[in-house]
Amino acid sequence: MDKVVLVRYGEVALKTPYVRSFMERRLLEHIKFILDRNNVKYGEIKLISGRIFVRNVENAYEIAKIVSNIFGVVSTSPAVEVQTKLDSIREAVIEYSRKVLKDNMTFAIRARRVKKFPVKSKDLERILGADVLEALKGRNIRVNLTSPNITIYVEVRSRKTYIFHEVLEGVGGLPYGVEGKAISLVSGGIDSPVATWLIMKRGVKVIPVYFNSGKFTSEEAVEKAHKVMEILRKWVPEKEFYFYEVNYEKALNEMVKKVKPQLVCLACKRTMLKTAIKLAIKEEAKAVITGESLGQVASQTLDNMFAIGYDLKFPILRPLIGLDKEEIVKIARKIGTYNISSKAAVECKASPVFRGYKAAAHADISVISELEETVEIDELVNELVKNTRKVFI
Repeated sequence: MDKVVLVRYGEVALKTPYVRSFMERRLLEHIKFILDRNNVKYGEIKLISGRIFVRNVENAYEIAKIVSNIFGVVSTSPAVEVQTKLDSIREAVIEYSRKVLKDNMTFAIRARRVKKFPVKSKDLERILGADVLEALKGRNIRVNLTSPNITIYVEVRSRKTYIFHEVLEGVGGLPYGVEGKAISLVSGGIDSPVATWLIMKRGVKVIPVYFNSGKFTSEEAVEKAHKVMEILRKWVPEKEFYFYEVNYEKALNEMVKKVKPQLVCLACKRTMLKTAIKLAIKEEAKAVITGESLGQVASQTLDNMFAIGYDLKFPILRPLIGLDKEEIVKIARKIGTYNISSKAAVECKASPVFRGYKAAAHADISVISELEETVEIDELVNELVKNTRKVFI
């Protein structure tokens, strides 16, 4: 019996033949890249009829765990591989059951035939179940088809058969980068890294942008943002990953001087979006991603989002728009950013709340037009793009 890892993908298999072939190739490339980056030893990675197999592995469970965190992978299973011959399958299942079943456990056999096989699936289950009971008699091993302690799966293919009992849930989605490129506004907070990850899961290559507010933020907040970038980098199955860091202090200082405290957040968000759009055009990206969730804070009311984004003529995607805070936190924990993002730090000393004012919650377009003229946002944006550095991780 040879150790292998079964890799399953879902959405990719539903595409047209040309698109499916393209996405499968990218998924294979990403699996190889991630395994190589983790210094994992394996023999080959092969695609066969809707499955990807990582063969000749030493630690199948560890590899299955690593691969399950690759975008596009629905699930993985550490398994053993044998010849598709009834005698070989029977011997292998008996040997496998001896290793995974402990005394007094219940079990079930679930067989699936992908190709023609002389024994029907249900008949094969009965044969293999009887074999296990006979081989393990005296250990109080029993069959339970409704809620067994362990289910042993047998997947019969034309040449090889695969035996496993663990199914590790994958992240799903589409292979990274197959849907093009986007700029993502990322801070050290909880929301924006989650929004970025969700759009990555949909096959988008992201280039994060971090606006460093200098004296208007804290060293802890800057450190949080940089650590969040490092965590996001771990999810990227490519050699190159970088983010833009914008020197935002001077621009924010202009806003604080010239704009009513209640409107500073509106001017700030508008300036950030326009800067991100300029960088998107430079990078030939097709959208800007934000971490906004409808109604979460004053700047994220429907009125304010409409006003801030008015007439920008560029796609602004908001993956979190319909999620509440608990849902966002759950994803942040899953992807590994929560422990960093939740640490206390002074994020913005220019915000109305920090300065003792109530932020405007329902701006209209006329307010945005006034802000554009008051702080000359377009000129600020041109200067910001010049004072932006590219940080490679």
